[in-house]
Amino acid sequence: MKNSKEIIAFAMNMEKQGQKFYESFADQVDHPEAKKWFEVLAETEREHYEILEKQYQQLDKDGTWLPIESLTADMDPGLFENRSQREKIAPGDTKHSLSDLSVLRMAYLIENDFAEFYKKAMDQVSDEVGKQTLQALFEWENEHRRVFYNEYRKAMEANWFEQGFSPF
Repeated sequence: MKNSKEIIAFAMNMEKQGQKFYESFADQVDHPEAKKWFEVLAETEREHYEILEKQYQQLDKDGTWLPIESLTADMDPGLFENRSQREKIAPGDTKHSLSDLSVLRMAYLIENDFAEFYKKAMDQVSDEVGKQTLQALFEWENEHRRVFYNEYRKAMEANWFEQGFSPF
C-alpha cells in the first residue's frame, strides 16, 4: 500500500466482503446459535465499514486521520459494549454438523486475514492517530479470530469423536 487512503480503501473492501460472507453463510450453518452469531458478525463488519468510510472521507478531505473515538462518536454510546455482548453469542459446547466445520474454518481465515492486514498496515502509517485507529481495528478482528478458532477446534474435536477418530 502506498498511502493511508489506499490502506483504508482496501480495508473497506475487506470489511464489505466479510459482511457479505457472514450474511450468506448465516443461512447455511445448521446450528441455530451459529446462525445468530453470523448475523451479529455481519452487522459488526457493516459497522467497521462505516467507520472506515468516515476515515476515508476525512483522509480524502485533508489528509488527516480522525481518532477512533470521533469515528464512533455518533454511534450508540453502548454500541461497543452491546456488540461485545452480542459477539459472545456462540454455539459453545453444543454440536455442530460437519458442514458447519468448513464455514467456521472459512470465517476464522477471513478474520485472520483481517487481523494480519490491520497489524501490517500499522507499520505503513507514520501518523500516530492512524496507528491507533488501525490498532483498534486489529484488536477487534483479532478477537473475532480467537473466537472462531476456538469454536472451530471445539466443533472439529466433537466431530472427530463422533466419527470414532481421535488424533491423540
